[in-house]
Amino acid sequence: MNIPKPIIPKEHGSWAVLLVPLVVGANVSGVSSLSFVLLALSVIAIFLAYLPLEVLLGIKFGKSRVSEEHHAARFWSIAYLSAGLLFVFPLLLEGYWALVAIAVLGAVSFLVSFFLGIGRSRNVGSDLVAVAGLTLTAPSAYYVITRTLDGHAITLWFLNFLFFGSGIVYVHMKMRAKAMGKSKLGWLERISIGKLNLIYHGVVVTAVFTLASLHLTKFAALFAFVPMIVHAVLGTVRLSQNVRFKTLGYLLLAQSIVFAICLTLAAGGRG
Repeated sequence: MNIPKPIIPKEHGSWAVLLVPLVVGANVSGVSSLSFVLLALSVIAIFLAYLPLEVLLGIKFGKSRVSEEHHAARFWSIAYLSAGLLFVFPLLLEGYWALVAIAVLGAVSFLVSFFLGIGRSRNVGSDLVAVAGLTLTAPSAYYVITRTLDGHAITLWFLNFLFFGSGIVYVHMKMRAKAMGKSKLGWLERISIGKLNLIYHGVVVTAVFTLASLHLTKFAALFAFVPMIVHAVLGTVRLSQNVRFKTLGYLLLAQSIVFAICLTLAAGGRG
């Protein structure tokens, strides 16, 4: 049997959403272990399966036609999922059964995101749901290393979701601005296009400040969001149709690295 060419996600942004929370979740515990390595390998394998699974679901629900990609999608979805189960199996033998519940939440996120995107172009809702699933790697890593799935683990997930959700909202604002087709946008047009972006980041500041006030995270965690918030506000003020999405992607990737470092230094949010 001929092995088809591997199907690998090429969007570096999605890799960042997956791996940065994973690293943050591990680093805040201050230790590393073989269990974390197994989790990381399992997470990567299962993540690789999402693209071929989308192809298969698209064919089943009429989103796309049967093509030569069908065989490759079926082969690699089985291969990736099998690898993911193989790596996570030792963790289950060690008693990490909460990973099953986390995996179910991730699967639900994937399916909801897929069905929200059927019959339409990419939208904020489906992308935010996908981010909610991908950032589950943060509590997963924390749980595997500490053997604890508590409020701190949930806070870690929420902080990562807020941050990476920011990139989703910001990019969609830029996409709407580009779609306007105008060389210059007036103030009212910028505010109209960017109001969701501004509201979202206002919610982020309020949410993180509230978590810090309740001692669920340190106030130092706010600094992890500063570069992103400044970028979002300035991006709205200077909004135009001139967008270099590749450059924007690298900028958001750099911000995610800064976020990971700052949040780790803030001890992941313990108050």
